[in-house]
Amino acid sequence: MKKIIGALVLATALAPAVASAQLKIDERREAAPNARIEIENQAGSIRVIGWDQQQVQVTGTLGKGAEGLDFDGSREHIEIDVESGSAVPFSIESHLEIHVPAGAHLEIEGFASQIDVSSVTGTVEASTVNGSIDVEGKASEVSVETVNGSLNIAGPARQVEADSVNGTVTIRGASGAVEASTVNGTLTVEGTTFSRASLETVNGSVRFAGALDRTATLSVESVGGSVHLELPKDVSADFSISTFSGDIHNQFGPEARRTSRWTQEKELRFSTGSAGARVSVETLSGTVTLSNK
Repeated sequence: MKKIIGALVLATALAPAVASAQLKIDERREAAPNARIEIENQAGSIRVIGWDQQQVQVTGTLGKGAEGLDFDGSREHIEIDVESGSAVPFSIESHLEIHVPAGAHLEIEGFASQIDVSSVTGTVEASTVNGSIDVEGKASEVSVETVNGSLNIAGPARQVEADSVNGTVTIRGASGAVEASTVNGTLTVEGTTFSRASLETVNGSVRFAGALDRTATLSVESVGGSVHLELPKDVSADFSISTFSGDIHNQFGPEARRTSRWTQEKELRFSTGSAGARVSVETLSGTVTLSNK
């Protein structure tokens, strides 16, 4: 107990020294309403918020070991970069909060960084290795990727690309074209009307809920996860569904059949309405469910 108390006293005594090692920042510069803004912070967090001012404001703290903040460029193209003299820059945790014009086009890069974007109506491109990415608002296009972390996109984007290796991928409110994949994690897409959707997972379930335009393509591939498609009752589409060792449940009518008496593989092909859209699902050992709403 005495050792624990002693450690707490020492930590309290050192706290001001640790805090003083971090450099607080608060800088601004003028920016065009649709400026291209590049942001790089290898470790810590990056929070970007859209506002109605034609300025970029950067606040937050630079971690111990950071040499400073590179905040440069023109009104049309601004670069924000945490400079580090360390050979291992991702060991320096800096935390940035950046306000940008709402219509800005963002390019964000991290390594061990949590990335959050909100209230941006331009385009968002963001990547990290160890960290999650959250994008909320009315961004027109979103492209995000991570290795170890979840991806969450909420808003009426008309083009979304989202790829994770170890993490869930959740897309809500989108329309138009969606391309998303994950290796170990669930994949969820909920939106309005889609023209193209390509969804892939290895060890995780897939859920898609939305409408399809007349010439849309919806393609889903999974190895060990279940697939659940929720489509309007009056959808017009050609369906091609197959699973090697799972089941197929279809609320639109026809039942699946086994392709051979020697295997458990099942297949289902049918059309609804005047057809037009194309829906294909392939899974190795997962169950496929087609439900109407």
